[in-house]
Amino acid sequence: MDRYFETFRGHVLNSKCDRMGHMNIQFYGNCISHAMQSIFPKIGYTAEHIKNRSKGMVAVEQQNRFRGELLVGDLMHMVSGIAGFTEKSITVHHKLYNSATEKLSYESLVTALHFDMQKRKVVAFDEKTLSKLQSLKLQEEVSL
Repeated sequence: MDRYFETFRGHVLNSKCDRMGHMNIQFYGNCISHAMQSIFPKIGYTAEHIKNRSKGMVAVEQQNRFRGELLVGDLMHMVSGIAGFTEKSITVHHKLYNSATEKLSYESLVTALHFDMQKRKVVAFDEKTLSKLQSLKLQEEVSL
């Protein structure tokens, strides 16, 4: 788990479950959305960046693997790691665990483009952010 860090913690509400009794697929994506908010400060994007909507990320690709059920009342936590990056993109590996059993329930590999929110176009990361991404990059290859 080298270089992974916790990005989300929660529990499964009844309202998040489908007719089969397990967490509905849409809420796995919701966990990733929350996790990404935790990644921004790690790469140097402050609350001011987000508030000013100057720079952001736009997801362009996502691969998912469901590994085990999450049921009503289950506690869960997500860890994330920087799987790769280019001068204009970032790929993040997210792993969602059942906190009580420590079993992996879901994992996702998400690629997002670095986006100028005012100009509405893809832009390069600055050198400081690229350096931070390099220091956080997972040492092992990730595949789902």
